[in-house]
Parts: sequence; C-alpha cells; structure tokens
Amino acid sequence: FFRADPYRPCSKMSPPMSSSLTNHSPVAIAAVRSKAGPAAADLDDPFVDKFLSARGGAVDKAAQMLTAHLEWRAQNSVDTVMQEYFGATSSRPDIHELYSAGFYGNDRAGNPVYVERPGKSNVAEAFAKLGEPFMVRWHICTMETGRDLYRTKKAQGVVTVIDATGIGMGHISKAALSFFRKVSAMDQDNYPEHLVTSIIINAGMIAKNGWKMLSPFMDTRTKAKFHILGSDYHETLHSLVPKESLPAFLGGTRADGDCLRIFGAAAP
Repeated sequence: FFRADPYRPCSKMSPPMSSSLTNHSPVAIAAVRSKAGPAAADLDDPFVDKFLSARGGAVDKAAQMLTAHLEWRAQNSVDTVMQEYFGATSSRPDIHELYSAGFYGNDRAGNPVYVERPGKSNVAEAFAKLGEPFMVRWHICTMETGRDLYRTKKAQGVVTVIDATGIGMGHISKAALSFFRKVSAMDQDNYPEHLVTSIIINAGMIAKNGWKMLSPFMDTRTKAKFHILGSDYHETLHSLVPKESLPAFLGGTRADGDCLRIFGAAAP
C-alpha cells in the first residue's frame, strides 16, 4: 500500500495532483523545482508548494530549504525507512507496545487523523530500552507514513489528536525534552505544512505546563496550529472529525483496533 518514495508520482499513469492542493503559482513552483536542481526534477507541485508556503512564497529561500531536505533524505536513507522493522527483537521491546499511537479515519476535509496517547504510554521505558536514535528513526517512519497517506488521499496534510489523559511529571523527562527538541527542529525543516491542525485534549495542569516548556521550540506558524482543550473537547473535536473516524475513547464509533498503528515493515 505504501510507496517507498512517497513524494514522487506513483507512475507515469498516476493522475496529476489537484491544483487545490497548491497555494502558489505554477511559475513559482517550477522556479523552486529548477533552482533545487536535478534531484527535484520530478517532485510534484503540492510537495514543492509546501516549501514555498514555509518560506512565505520566497522562491530562493524555498529552493534552499528543499535542497537541504533532499540532502537530508539521502544522508539518512529516508526513502527506505518505511521498509525497516521497528518491532520486538531478542535485544529490544516493540515500540508499538510502549507508545500508543496510530492513524484512524479522516477528518471532514479528508485529511488522515493521527491519534497519540502519551499518558497511556510507557515513555520512560521506551527511551531507556530503545534509545533516542531509534525513537527518532521511528518518528521519521511515522511522518513518512502520514505523508504517504495524505498524498494517496490527495489531502492537505495530517490532523493530530493528542489525548493528554494520564500525563504526569514522568512524561516530561530530560530524555523526552531532548527528543522533542530534536524532532521538532527536524519536522519543521523537512515536513513543512505536514500538520493541518493539532488538538490536545484532556489537558490538565501538568500537560499545560508541559506545553509551555515545549512550545518555544516550535516556529510561530506551527504553534498556531495547536489547540489546547480540557475535558469539554467533544464539540470542537467532532466538528472537525466525524465520529466514525474516531475510537470510542474519543467519543467515536470506530473500533480501537481498526487503525494503522504498526509502522514500518512487518515482522520478518
């Protein structure tokens, strides 16, 4: 189902991506593609357009950002990360058992919905037994999966719902803060306009204080996409995401197991 190289056309027979997925002129998009060099030659318009949006429509700055992104992909073998195995081995536990996250249905605009439950996850054990490099690699895989999903659906990006139920001081550790700083910078540099909106629900005092600690690492454009809600989130959430696209613990009708929560390759 997933393509190894998700930001390029599936094949010569693939239908063109809709112009409604771009915010800038074809001339500007073509200029960025040209300035980024041969590696960007067959990138589709919506993909290039996101880099233009991230740089306020400035062609030269967008081309520099795109060039750096393509170099990052090559240096980190990002094109094959979705083919890697992140499950349990004789020397490590299964990340999917330690961290609760997955893609459920779509929001009302057709964007895939990614749900995280950090308060129900064993974050300390994940960092202790897997280490930050593995966790960063797994994060890249989830980002590539999201990108592939919204491009397959011809949607704008990903909507995230973060259920803060159960978050305590143990979730805001030195390791967690280091990880967040690293992936926040990486996502802003390499996944511009990937996030449509993010809703943090059931946010108590610790979660809100955690947000105050983490949000300074985000740029203003990304930060504005986050909405912090308490336990009275249902009306807001359901106005964006239909109940059939949400699990029961979020007031939806979708079976909790009916989601994509195993990232990367299947068990060998």
